[in-house]
Amino acid sequence: MKHTQVQTLNHRPRVYPELVKPSVVTEQDAAYHAALELVARIDDDLSRGIRHYRTKAGLLLTTLDEVIRAILADDLFVPERHESELAWTQELAA
Repeated sequence: MKHTQVQTLNHRPRVYPELVKPSVVTEQDAAYHAALELVARIDDDLSRGIRHYRTKAGLLLTTLDEVIRAILADDLFVPERHESELAWTQELAA
């Protein structure tokens, strides 16, 4: 049976707003949902042990709180960003 957004109760329609998705998503809502997805992915990576997170100093981060603090402090080591910064500084030196 397909779930509907409008159901009747005593022959009066009842709308369930939690089932209605807004057609226009604000930038703040989009950022919030993206952050939730990021946190869920990091938590999954840590719990399954499929990815390691480190600070820029090389310290291994083992909990979700540590990773979030490192992100907020801009202290999370990101290999792709590090490689592009390294290439950029090598071009300047040449």
